[in-house]
Amino acid sequence: MSETANTENAVVDPLINTTIGNYKVTQKIGEGGMGSVYLAVHPKIGKKVALKVLHSEFAANEDVVTRFFNEAKAVNDIQHPNIVDITDYGVLPSQRGGDMVYFIMEHLNGFPLEDVIAEQAPLAPERTLRICSQVADALAASHNSKIV
Repeated sequence: MSETANTENAVVDPLINTTIGNYKVTQKIGEGGMGSVYLAVHPKIGKKVALKVLHSEFAANEDVVTRFFNEAKAVNDIQHPNIVDITDYGVLPSQRGGDMVYFIMEHLNGFPLEDVIAEQAPLAPERTLRICSQVADALAASHNSKIV
């Protein structure tokens, strides 16, 4: 099959090139069981953010939406350097019907820890200690804020 045919048959994500809040969605950067994460950029100042959007089947579930909102609130209550900062939360009508539930968080350049381990294992003990210390510090801050 030619490259042109592959491009023509590719499914285009409906959020790409749309504007959410003040940010233009530029690409999908990840997906999980509950939602997708996109890179979005402020068109005037160039600030990059990560946009986390609940999958539509979960956006229709009030309990899941409440947990999603509580996640955003909890992160802001903790305010820890090793926990991503969430700057906005919202609900918009979806192009496919229903609501689109999202939050905007800081975009961090880097690599997933599982990729680093897979590609660079074994990690030096000093590096492992530094990573584990940061994780433990973030967990302790969460625990101190009564978040399990």
